[in-house]
Amino acid sequence: MKVIIIGASLSGLFTAYLLAKEGVEVEVYDKTDILGWPPRTLIVTRELENVLDFFPEESIINEVWYIELFSRSKSARLELSSPDLVIERERLVKSLARLAEDAGTEVKLLHQFEGFAKFGKKVAVHFRNLETNEEVQTSTDVLVGADGGLSAVSGGDSRNGHRLTALLQAKVFLHEQRDSSTCQVWFDSNHTKYFYWLIPESEQTAIVGLIADDACQTGVCLTRFLQNRHLEPLEFQSAMVPMHRFGFAGEVLSNDRNIFVVGDAAAQVKVTTVGGVVTGLHGAKALAHAILNGRNYTKALWELKIELNLHLLIRQVLNRFSQVDYDELLGLIKGEFKDILEKWNRDELTQSFLRLIWTEPRLIKLGAKALLKSFLQ
Repeated sequence: MKVIIIGASLSGLFTAYLLAKEGVEVEVYDKTDILGWPPRTLIVTRELENVLDFFPEESIINEVWYIELFSRSKSARLELSSPDLVIERERLVKSLARLAEDAGTEVKLLHQFEGFAKFGKKVAVHFRNLETNEEVQTSTDVLVGADGGLSAVSGGDSRNGHRLTALLQAKVFLHEQRDSSTCQVWFDSNHTKYFYWLIPESEQTAIVGLIADDACQTGVCLTRFLQNRHLEPLEFQSAMVPMHRFGFAGEVLSNDRNIFVVGDAAAQVKVTTVGGVVTGLHGAKALAHAILNGRNYTKALWELKIELNLHLLIRQVLNRFSQVDYDELLGLIKGEFKDILEKWNRDELTQSFLRLIWTEPRLIKLGAKALLKSFLQ
């Protein structure tokens, strides 16, 4: 069996590695000339190690043990039972590429995907070699799109209907040394329905960013935020992130179940935090399992879909929060409710959701009040 993967993304390369180590012929094509470019600093939970089955030490630049949350007039501090990992995406991409190549995967850069066509049980795949400008055609048994939120594979089948949101962050020099084990998050619903963050890379540098509905709004808000805190950006990092939606069943693009999308191309993203690293890797694991065992990819994604749907449910409520609502929410973070937030990470929402509601039933009232208020407005 031969598998072609479009996109040397984290999910694409992890899928390639899982297949190649089981003897599958795998080729990965990417239009860039440098793996993992452009680099971007990310913060992920310790679940990364569990899904990879190894500790990606060379990709980790810091560990965060504390998260400080701020609203207009309230604050809360969480001490995590296991640290969040600050990783450099480019390093992790290159690490997974080495694993995939060592397992037998062939990675081909500077190849622009231009389309595919079905013939029988095979898929003809068309590329353009960006070095020579020559057209390239090959065939495969299975085609996988791991080419991001604007997936050309998914778009070629008219399935790419995900809403995109803008992520922008700046690397900044800290004029005073800070505790490198503490991440900070600010909720300001007047500027964004998401949040601002400061992720420490070291005691001297940090990543400051936010998520907003469009790139223009993101740029204006981040510039103002940095100026108010007298922080000078050293460089900017940006991305357009696809948003998971209820009932999406477009991961399988063919009746023969031999054309798929995974990772950001399938919007396997937690929309509470707009994080897709761990969830995309879980998607890769489900896809590799389905291909190797002749299973249904959609069914293999069932647990991941439940997790993503819970995040979407919470995001739908948080989108309607006012400054006052965030004040009230942070005021609830104490006692057993705080203990649960510290013990269970954001990639374990299916395990902690009912515990949170049971421990702090005022969450239901707060969410219902925010929803009702938005409807009345």
